[in-house]
Amino acid sequence: MPKSEFAPAKINLTLEILGRRADGYHELRSLVAFAHDAGDVVTLAPGSSASVETSGSFAGDISGSNLVDKAISAFAAKVPGMKPPRLILDKNLPVASGIGGGSADAAATLRLLSKSYPGIADRDLHTIARALGADVPVCVRARPVIMTGVGETLEEIALPQEVYAVLVNPLIAVPSNKTAHVFAALGAAPLTAPPEAEPAPRLSNVRDVIAYAKARGNDLQAPAQKLFPEIETVLAELHRTEGALFAQLSGAGPTCFALFATKQEAVAGASALRQRQPNWWIRPTRLG
Repeated sequence: MPKSEFAPAKINLTLEILGRRADGYHELRSLVAFAHDAGDVVTLAPGSSASVETSGSFAGDISGSNLVDKAISAFAAKVPGMKPPRLILDKNLPVASGIGGGSADAAATLRLLSKSYPGIADRDLHTIARALGADVPVCVRARPVIMTGVGETLEEIALPQEVYAVLVNPLIAVPSNKTAHVFAALGAAPLTAPPEAEPAPRLSNVRDVIAYAKARGNDLQAPAQKLFPEIETVLAELHRTEGALFAQLSGAGPTCFALFATKQEAVAGASALRQRQPNWWIRPTRLG
C-alpha cells in the first residue's frame, strides 16, 4: 500500500524582520500556524524512480528541480545504498505563494522517508531541513510555533482550537526569486545587536491571536504590495467580507489570509468571495 504524508500550508500570522545580519540573512520573529485541510500530499509508491511524479491543480506550474528532489538527495546522503524512491506530489497549493508550499512538500518528503528508515533521528531531519531552506525546519514540525533566528529556532506555542481562516491567492505571475525581490524592496537595516528574547504570548482565543497579529504585523506586506499591487486588492476584498475580523499578507505573498470567529463564517466568507472573484484561489480552513 502506498504511504502518504500531508504537506499543510504554512501561514505566517506575523512576520517581523528585525534586521539584516552580517552573513546577509535576515533575523526574524514569526508566529506560524498550519492549515488543517489546505495543502499538498506526498505519496511514497511501490517501485523506484529517478524523478518526482506530479499531479494536482498546480503541477504544471512546477519547473525544473524542486525542493522535493533536493530533499530526496539530502536524505539519501544519510542512507548509503538507498534506491531512488518513487514519489508522487499532488500539488494543490499555488507555487511561490507565501504559504510554504515547496518547503512543506520537502518537509513531508523527509517525514515520509524517515518512516521507511527509522534509524534517521529527529536531529538528522532538522539538520537536513536547515540545509534545504529557512522554512523547511518549521514545516517538518508542522505545529504552531514562534520562529526566530533565520527560521532555525522554534518554540512551540498553543493556539486556540477555534481559529478559522480564509486563504486567498490572486494567481498572479510571480518570479521564482520573488522573496529575494521583496526583501530587497524592504531594505532592512543591519542588525546591530542580537535581539532580546521574548516570552511566548498566551493566546486563549481568536481575539488574542488577532490582537497579537495586529500589534506585530508583517514587515514584508508593504514592499510586497509595491511589487505586486494585486495584494492590495486581495486585502480590500477580505476586509469587506462579512465575518472577517482581521486580514494580512502571509510571508512574502501574494497569498493573504483573513481570520474568522467560527467555521461557518469562514466557509460563508469564502463562498461569497468566490462569487466576487471566481478566478482566485480561495480556501477556508482551520489553523493549528
